[in-house]
Amino acid sequence: MDGWTPPAGHAGRWILACAGGLALGMALGALWNALLLPAALPGLAGPFAAAPAALGGAVMGACLGLAQAWALRPAYRGLPVAGWVGMSAAAGFLAALVVTLAFPLLTAGAEGLPVMAFVLGGAVVKGVASGLAFGALQGRVLARVVAERASWGRVVLLGWLLGALLASMRWVLLPPSREPMGLVSGALLGGAVEGLALGLVTAGVFRFMPPR
Repeated sequence: MDGWTPPAGHAGRWILACAGGLALGMALGALWNALLLPAALPGLAGPFAAAPAALGGAVMGACLGLAQAWALRPAYRGLPVAGWVGMSAAAGFLAALVVTLAFPLLTAGAEGLPVMAFVLGGAVVKGVASGLAFGALQGRVLARVVAERASWGRVVLLGWLLGALLASMRWVLLPPSREPMGLVSGALLGGAVEGLALGLVTAGVFRFMPPR
């Protein structure tokens, strides 16, 4: 670890990749759920809709992983891009599946609660599910190219949780839109905010993760 510093501009590239990749990924995921999925599988509802809906999370994870791989490769030349993107897509799918399955439970338990409590509760579920999934699965790929993963899992969990909480404020500050394109544009904005938080929180951890 002595003497290791990431290449010049690494932190900026990483933050940009997280913000841009998550904004695009969440917008495409929302497009899938709001337009493409209803057209492909009309009338699908209940538990059977959870896995198809979670495919939007896989799209999000793949976009984020691809952008992050672009930022990481100058520092970690041996990073397997396909493996990183694949694990990121899998993490996005798992996180989205958990959120989709938990949503009815959150809705049922939110009767009589303020809207803010429901929004924050959903954000916590999303942030924890995403942080655990991305921290674990992306960490498996990082282990191939870094000598020490430091506190990667904990930092990623914190970044996802903070990002989800900040992004959820759009449901309180802005009237929610039920129109497909309104959902997509909202996801684009929320993804940018969430990705910016994720990038800022995690950018510094690479100083403690020298390449093998």
